[in-house]
Order: sequence, then C-alpha cells, then structure tokens
Amino acid sequence: MANATPLVKLPRVQAHRGAKGVRPENTMASLREALDQGVRWTEFDVKLSKDGVPIIYHDQDLKRTSGIDALVKNHSFAKLREFEAGAWFDEKYHGEKIPSLEEFLLFHIEHNLHPNIELKPSDGEEAETARKVVELLDKLWPKNRDKPLFSSFKLKSLEVVRDLAPDHPRGLLLYDDITGWQENAKRLECSAIHLWHKMYTPELVKEIKQAGYATATYTVNEVDRGVELVDMGVDSIITDFPGDMIAAIGD
Repeated sequence: MANATPLVKLPRVQAHRGAKGVRPENTMASLREALDQGVRWTEFDVKLSKDGVPIIYHDQDLKRTSGIDALVKNHSFAKLREFEAGAWFDEKYHGEKIPSLEEFLLFHIEHNLHPNIELKPSDGEEAETARKVVELLDKLWPKNRDKPLFSSFKLKSLEVVRDLAPDHPRGLLLYDDITGWQENAKRLECSAIHLWHKMYTPELVKEIKQAGYATATYTVNEVDRGVELVDMGVDSIITDFPGDMIAAIGD
C-alpha cells in the first residue's frame, strides 16, 4: 500500500465550479445553485490577483468570461471586482463578480459544504498560490471541521501544500498522460487520484485503489456515464449538473 495520507472519503458527487451547467462558473450564483441542487462537496479553481488575493477563477486570462484581453495576474483584486463575470453566460446574470476565496469559504462554512480547492495558479505562481491559500485556510477554516481537499495539476503547488499543510488531503489531477502517477502521488503524499473520465478503465481503477488511493473523475455530464464509472469503482464524479447526477447515483 502507498503512504496515501491523510485519508479522505470522497462524496459520490462534486459540483464542478459550482453548478456550471446552469449558472456562470466560479461565481456565487453558481455556488448557491450547487447548494440548492443538494451537493455536499464543491470543486472550484483558485489563483491570485496581482496583489496576492486568492480569487475564484479558472483561466489564465480574462477573455472568455469577462471579455477582457488581459491576464488575471496583472490586475489587483479591486480591479478584478470591476469586471463582469456573469453576462457571458446569460444576460440575466449581469453583475456577477469574480469572488474571493474568502467569500467562497465563508459560504461553505455557513452552509456546511466541503471544498475541493483546485490550485490553478497563473504561470510562475505555483508556489505562492499554494502558500496564500494555506494561510487563508489557517485563519478561516473551523478547527473542528474536516480539512478541505487540495487538488492540482501543478506538482509544485501540491508540494508546497504537503510541506505547509500536511494534514490537508491532496488529490493529484491528471488528464490524458498518467506517466509516473504512482511516483508523483507517493512523493506528494496524495490521498486521491483525479483523472479525466475517458482515461478510466476497470483495470486502472483497480490498480489505483490497490495502491491505496481514492478515485475521482471529471467532467462527467452524462448521467449514464456517471453510472458506468461508479459501477467501475470510481468513488467521486465531478459534474456541471450535480442535481441530475445525485438523482442517478446518490450523494
């Protein structure tokens, strides 16, 4: 068995960037909708503003969801708050703001939600992003609650979390290249493997579990595929439509 510590019990369903299928991703509107759809866990992306504030945002640049042809890391948090974050999805969400991680965490604490914090650093900020997020969690997260899960594609970010917050579980994110996954997961003392759903086979699920890791997968929006993956032995489905998935496979 691998030294997969600390252990984590993943839920059947995690809401991807909130309820991304029906609300603008990584916004308070999306987070509120995920809660309304019955989730217990959410997954969302964190990077830093120019002045080091952890914010909820996926892309390196602001073009897709805010219409600004500029990098996130080049703007202060105050400036980022001036940009539109909802109208791109539907005009009725005009006025949605880019949230801070603090805002997201306080909502999770109030409503008893559990976060899967994907460290999604801007280029060159892999270590600093992890440090800032750990610092904020140390200040905000209740000591009597289970520790939030960190996940990332960035090995450096997970390395910093391992060193600064070893009691937080870690998930190694992988896409379509799983070369060296066991070596990296062991070195980073991960608890879970989060793999693109098209890469999973029954044999691979078995291999990962026998090595001592929980299994999660993204982004699964077809209920039939979610059922298939759970039947295969995958522990946790990350989806844009959490309510539909919960109805099909439970929570």
